[in-house]
Amino acid sequence: MSTLLDDVRFAVRILRKTPGFTAVAILTLALAIGANTALFSVVNAVVLRPLPFPQPERLFQVVRRHVGGTSPSLSVPQFAFLSGQSQPFAHLTAYPALNGGFNLTGDGIPERVPGTRTTASFFEVLGVRPALGRGFVPEEDVPGGPRVLVLGHGLWQRRFGGKPDVLGRSLQLNGESYTIIGVAPPGFRHPEDSQLWTPLQLDRTNTEDAHYLTVVGRVNPGMAPEQVASLVAVQGEQLRASRVSALNREYRMDAEGLQQRGASRVLPALLMLLGASVLVLLIACVNLANLQLARAATRERELAVRTALGASPSRLLRQLLTESLLLSGLGGLAGLLLASWSIPALLMLAPEGLPIPEGVNIDGTVLAFTLGVSVLTGLVFGLLPALKASRPELQDSLKVSASRAAGGPGSQRTRRLLVVGEVALAVILLIGAALLVKSFATLMGTAPGIDTQGVLTMKLSLPEARYGTPESLESFIRNVEERVRALPGVQAVGFATTLPFEDGSDMMFTIEGRDPGPGGKDAEGDADYRPVTAGYFQALKIGLVRGRLLTGADRHGSTPVVVINETAARRYWPGQDPLGQRITIGKGLAQLGDPAPREIVGVVRDVRENGVQREAPPILYLPPGQMPAQLSTMIIRMLPQSFLVRTPGDTTPFATSVPREIQAVDSMQPVTNLQPMEDILSRSLGSQRFNMTLLGLMAGLALVLAAVGIYGVLSYLVNQRTREIGVRLALGATRGEVVRLILRQGLSPVGLGLVLGVAGAAGLTRLSSSLLFGVEALDVSVFLLAPVGLVGVALVAMWLPARRAARVDPMVALRYD
Repeated sequence: MSTLLDDVRFAVRILRKTPGFTAVAILTLALAIGANTALFSVVNAVVLRPLPFPQPERLFQVVRRHVGGTSPSLSVPQFAFLSGQSQPFAHLTAYPALNGGFNLTGDGIPERVPGTRTTASFFEVLGVRPALGRGFVPEEDVPGGPRVLVLGHGLWQRRFGGKPDVLGRSLQLNGESYTIIGVAPPGFRHPEDSQLWTPLQLDRTNTEDAHYLTVVGRVNPGMAPEQVASLVAVQGEQLRASRVSALNREYRMDAEGLQQRGASRVLPALLMLLGASVLVLLIACVNLANLQLARAATRERELAVRTALGASPSRLLRQLLTESLLLSGLGGLAGLLLASWSIPALLMLAPEGLPIPEGVNIDGTVLAFTLGVSVLTGLVFGLLPALKASRPELQDSLKVSASRAAGGPGSQRTRRLLVVGEVALAVILLIGAALLVKSFATLMGTAPGIDTQGVLTMKLSLPEARYGTPESLESFIRNVEERVRALPGVQAVGFATTLPFEDGSDMMFTIEGRDPGPGGKDAEGDADYRPVTAGYFQALKIGLVRGRLLTGADRHGSTPVVVINETAARRYWPGQDPLGQRITIGKGLAQLGDPAPREIVGVVRDVRENGVQREAPPILYLPPGQMPAQLSTMIIRMLPQSFLVRTPGDTTPFATSVPREIQAVDSMQPVTNLQPMEDILSRSLGSQRFNMTLLGLMAGLALVLAAVGIYGVLSYLVNQRTREIGVRLALGATRGEVVRLILRQGLSPVGLGLVLGVAGAAGLTRLSSSLLFGVEALDVSVFLLAPVGLVGVALVAMWLPARRAARVDPMVALRYD
């Protein structure tokens, strides 16, 4: 221990003697380790940190798997069948995949509260015990059962001051009275930031094959995780055998860990960004290894003297590694401080919907990661220089003054190879960032199919007791549209159950007059289901291709009609005119489907409903008043409804007047989420913007580090060859020839690094092809321009020491010692 303390004290003295080197090294390490720590904190919170439930590894979500991917929602018959099985789940719960929330009225200002309807076993499955009162009992989770609710802890504190006498009190939710029976524990807001919970009250005898339930189960103790999926798959086949339509032939049942399911959507992007930060750390290590080699060369005489006085190579190696580890430790500490400062900024850049839990911070796991990275970094950049420096050539080293120590040809080759490595790594990062930039530019230039400028949107959670029928919903919409349309400056007003770029429902439909045949493919289709009013098309300027749009005459009781988009026309009526064709929406849904066929009266332009990065899906637009009664009730219960208002320009003045007109129709109706449609479009690109920004920052940092590394190596080379350069100039060499000499020596490792980097990028960028849009993973322009950009930066870094070399005074250089 005393020897170690002596090594540390000596290392501190050595580092204090070279404050410039020490400051550069610590700053370089702080940036690289800080970037890794900040990104790892997010990965830790999203992927590694257990869900805040007891035994989270036993929580699984049941899904439907098909060739094209995964469908996360189940139907009531599927949930009921699985609930009746003894394995693999001890308890199973369900709640709607989409939640419209509740209108909370009564005392105070009406407000919309995020909330969820769940089955009685919800809290039991998640292992959550209410902080006050109790959860639900089976008798409350039946159709027509008591209206009870569990309050979120935050809502209890805000609305009721945290008073314990809240139990037994009543709340008005969606115009109906609910009794408070419990208060959730602090921090519990599952799912989707819920602040209250009520019984779902499913009719488990329902045979409708409408898929709208998220189903989560807690597996029995002792059940191996790998057994869960296989058991669920077998039960899916048993369900299909009992009733063929209960599980489509293209699907199979599956189960995924709840945490893995939540993180799967963002994991590839997070791992890519973490990998980029690791490349930056490697570049930093290469830079510091070069600096350490240079320092070791200048210390060659000192190390030779210590060897001559009896210091063993292992003793010198330990001392030099202690210096490197001390540097990396200080850099890791600075990086930790930098990461703690940058995490809030990183989360501000994060796109909406990224499943990041509350309290992303520097916890024990992150501290252990930073410590491990710091130690590993110190060994990586310190080992090679230490090995070389711990075995000095005594005679040569003692003869040469410290100022002229060059480290020998071997050291110079090593430094050039290190430059090759950092250039190659920088090229990989630059190409990856350039691909994402080009992809994002392509996304921004892709027409979404709507005009978002001057469109104000707002959300309403309509009470199903008052607006659950098509007639009542249609009457409310008509009254609101009439009043809003009369406002000065309003150009169009429309209603929609779902806005573009938001999650909505889809429905199967059958085409009248087609023979189903053995497979039934030609006679059926699947499309997004969008009840909208006539003003919806004017508000978003969705162009008509042929036929007509919906009108005010298309209402409840009139001839059922539907407008489709171009994708639906091409897919289901290729080479035909779909106008006049008749379809029945709701295949296999006796109560939720259309009671009679509806006529296609128009075809409109495509809208990239699921995001600009995805092709437009088939869409069915129909009047809200013509929805089947039970489907209308379900949509009103599950989804917040939207109004859209087109204005001449700035939407801000209408953010007050439009809600006022809505509340003139229904004074108890809160209006929330007022935002321009442009913001919704921008938010839909949040993931791509986040990936591009962070990888661009990593690539910029890599470029700076590579430039510093090239500059440092050539500056050291010029410094060591000052006498030689003076001789060349004295013998008649021109200053231009000296500049070319230095540039050639710098360009050779840069050129080799470019070749290796392009080859590496060609292999690695294929892994990120799923994150690209409209750009090939091997885009030729990117693979040409990114290396050219690095060459430009490298030339600047090389020009500075080359220019200094050309200005050497031969007389001074010849006396250089």
